[in-house]
Amino acid sequence: AAGRKRKIFNEALPYLETRQILLLTGLRRVGKTTLMHQLIQHLLSQGQDPYRVLYFSFDEDRQEPDALLRELEVDILRKDLQDEEVFVFFDEIQKLNDWEAKIKVLYDLHPRMKIILSGSAQITMWRGSRESLAGRFFDVRVEPLGFDEYLEFKEIEFDKDREKIFENDIRRHFSDYLRCGGFVEALDFNEVMLRKYIRESLLERVIFVDIPQSFGVSSPEILFRILEISASWPGLYLDYKNLSGDLGVDQRTMASYVACLETALLCKKLYNFSPNLLTSEKKIKRLYLSNTAFTSALAPQADLSVLMEQYFVNRLHGRFFWRDPQKREVDLIVTECSAKLPIEIKIRRKIEKRDLQGLFKFMEKFKLAAGILVTLDTEATYERGEKKIIALPYWRYWTLEREIIERSECEA
Repeated sequence: AAGRKRKIFNEALPYLETRQILLLTGLRRVGKTTLMHQLIQHLLSQGQDPYRVLYFSFDEDRQEPDALLRELEVDILRKDLQDEEVFVFFDEIQKLNDWEAKIKVLYDLHPRMKIILSGSAQITMWRGSRESLAGRFFDVRVEPLGFDEYLEFKEIEFDKDREKIFENDIRRHFSDYLRCGGFVEALDFNEVMLRKYIRESLLERVIFVDIPQSFGVSSPEILFRILEISASWPGLYLDYKNLSGDLGVDQRTMASYVACLETALLCKKLYNFSPNLLTSEKKIKRLYLSNTAFTSALAPQADLSVLMEQYFVNRLHGRFFWRDPQKREVDLIVTECSAKLPIEIKIRRKIEKRDLQGLFKFMEKFKLAAGILVTLDTEATYERGEKKIIALPYWRYWTLEREIIERSECEA
């Protein structure tokens, strides 16, 4: 499965034709290097001169880019790099000190050079990188497999218009998917191997090697504790004062450690929704790990409802939840598209009237017509005046996706 082309390959391909830098960002082990090699293979199959394609990984070595290019120019091509088109692939670029400035110089000096970078962090969030590379790059996010791609890779087929017939199979495969988190290498691992892989190859590597190298964090073990706490309480309300007391660091350090974990793509903050972004910034926030496999590996006792809430927050790139002073809540507010869409996740046998209160209140306050309730088994429509809540079980996966796209007026 590892060499198989993903949808992201076709998304990335057109960017090879542009002058701008292509920046592939995503977690470790998500397939960025594989994607780079596939893009190189594509160039060669199109007749590109192999001597004009350079690949270098900064993961193990820290050579300077200009020295590498001089070597290419003097020892291999024996002619000026300016003469013809050259493709340069730099893997794990965040490991290179002051990479933004060095890449900017290359980009500005060599108009015929196409630069493709990969980074295991949201490196465009780093101080100054957006400014220094403004207008010079396209950022393409490489994610773990989505559920659809997971099924494709496992060669499992369902008739997506007949979900009810396949309910038991969809439930089983969805549980497996949440456990492995869509990491291609881990698709066929058993529970023990999976936990070991996620902890050692991914989380510990990022926490104890990558982050200290990139951010100079002095107590990575505290970062790991924050992950463990987040795994045990997905969506925990971020109270820096209490957390810093529990972990023995001051509040400012605590806030900067959470920011490190966000930049390293291991977790994400959700903000309490307000039409005024400044107000959202000041209100209480919630913290989620960025992948359900992390939760399963660090808190094996995590139940389906917890994993499901985390899954939807990440799948829908959620940025907001909602909570009012009376503590009425909505798990997720989709704001990326034309219409705001509130989504509540309630994975339990019976849906009570109180489970609908937060959704109806939010819809009333912000004058919205529709909300979505993701359930275990309940399929129903709840109406109050003009307002409608559509309840669908999580295993009606494709119906849910269609409803969310339609109700939020997203372009699919």
